[in-house]
Amino acid sequence: MEKLGLSGLISRLFQDALDVVAAEIRLARAKAFAKLRVAQTGLILLAAALIVALAAMVGLTIGLVLALTPLVGGLAAGIIIFIVGLAIAGLLGWAGASRITGETSTEKVEKAP
Repeated sequence: MEKLGLSGLISRLFQDALDVVAAEIRLARAKAFAKLRVAQTGLILLAAALIVALAAMVGLTIGLVLALTPLVGGLAAGIIIFIVGLAIAGLLGWAGASRITGETSTEKVEKAP
């Protein structure tokens, strides 16, 4: 082993620190990609379930319009279903947004046991 001066030791220490940081970054990336590979199939199945559920909702909407058509006419049935659907979507969006902002506020996080 060669003798290093103070500047050489500091230089080696700095280089070793950079190597450790680079290794930690590579390790974190590898862990993230491994988790993503494990979750990939589940995410694909969830996306497929969402598509099927959306298609079922479209079918239900069409069925409701067709069921209301003899009672109020086609245009009125479409407008009624549109307004009801819009109201449901608005309520769900409002509930979701209030939960996100409510659960992430700093007061609730600080008061948590």
